[in-house]
Formats: sequence, C-alpha cells, structure tokens
Amino acid sequence: MKPKNLKFPFDWESRAPLLQDDVFYVPNHYEQHDLWSKEKLLGEHFSRFASISVEYCAGNGAWIAEKAKENLDVLWIAVDKRFDRVRKIWAKKQNLALDNLFIVCGDAFTFTKNYLPSGVVNEIFINFPDPWPKARHAKHRVVQNYFVQEMARVSKEGGEAVWVTDDAPYSLQILSEMLEGKIWEPSFNHPFYTTTWPTYGTSFFEALWKEQGKEIRYMKFIKNTSK
Repeated sequence: MKPKNLKFPFDWESRAPLLQDDVFYVPNHYEQHDLWSKEKLLGEHFSRFASISVEYCAGNGAWIAEKAKENLDVLWIAVDKRFDRVRKIWAKKQNLALDNLFIVCGDAFTFTKNYLPSGVVNEIFINFPDPWPKARHAKHRVVQNYFVQEMARVSKEGGEAVWVTDDAPYSLQILSEMLEGKIWEPSFNHPFYTTTWPTYGTSFFEALWKEQGKEIRYMKFIKNTSK
C-alpha cells in the first residue's frame, strides 16, 4: 500500500468530522464538533485496549508505527494536521497490519478538546514539534497553556507526557508551560531534561538532527495526582 492510495475524503464546503479508511478527519474552521460525542469515539475504537498512548506531531509515522508493532495491547493514536504526513502514517498502518494504530488528521488541540474524554490517556508524546522560531509566529507553537491544560484533562492520574526537541529555546518554553501551575511534575532532575534515552525509539527528525550533531532534549512529566 502506498501513501497516494489514500484520498482526501471531502472538499471545503462539505467538511465535517469523518471516520473513513481507518483515519479520523477533524476539519479546520468547523464549529459543530459537539455533534460527535467523545464517548462514541472511545467506546467504538478504544475500549478493547489495555491502555492508550497518543503521539502529537506524528510526522511520517516511523516512531509510532514501531511502538505500535512492539506493544499490541496498547492503542496508539497518531495525530498530525498535514494530510501528506497522514498518508505516510496510513501506509505504514496498512502495510504492517497495525490494528492498534488509530490515525487522526487534524489539529492537536481541536482533536483533544472535542474528541477525547477526560482521564483516558496513559501516555502522551510530542516528538519534534515545529518550533516556529520567529517571534511573530510563536502563536502557532503547539506548546500553549490551553493545550497543556487539555493534556492534563485527558490524562489519567499519574499519566505521562514526553516532549522531544532539538531546539534549546523551545525546550525552555516547553518547561515553562509544563511546570506552570504544578499540574505536571518533571521526572528528571534540574535542568529537567536528559540528552540520552537509548530505548526511546527513532523518528525521522531524531535521526536527521543527530546526524547533524544537534543535541536532543527529552523531557518527561507525570500528571500530579493532587491537582
């Protein structure tokens, strides 16, 4: 199966949430997300798995496909808003017959807020989110307070959240947002990240940045059960 075999299912005028071809589409600039219940999505697709792990900014799916293959009792949810990347994740799912890989084509915050019930996610991973380095583009970064709050809402007590980046300034913003309000507790001692994690797995960007000699920062947080 090739990525080009997956066709985008609707045009702008007919856009609506849609589950088709093993992909859940969450359209942009759409205001009726409440017509699709969180419980329906959970009950039909999530309930038979022991735990749920989500990867935001899933890229071409190399990292999450390998994790899904190694952990068949876990439902892995790959979220990316770019259809060209979703196509590549979908092709990996089909070719590897990964029934435990659920793909979302849509914005991370929109999907999380409108389609994930509270307290259902065991692990969250954000691998190499776009740092949007220019100040005027900072609003586009996925690490925003409202998204951090939604991550906490959907996570179980003691749930984990891992961020990975090669961008040092961005890592400082991630730490600032995650530590504000003390909803999330850092797993690593100060400076709250590690540059080595041999068993973490490899993504396209991790391999690329390591080849270029960049330092990779892994940051892990635990949801504070007292909050």
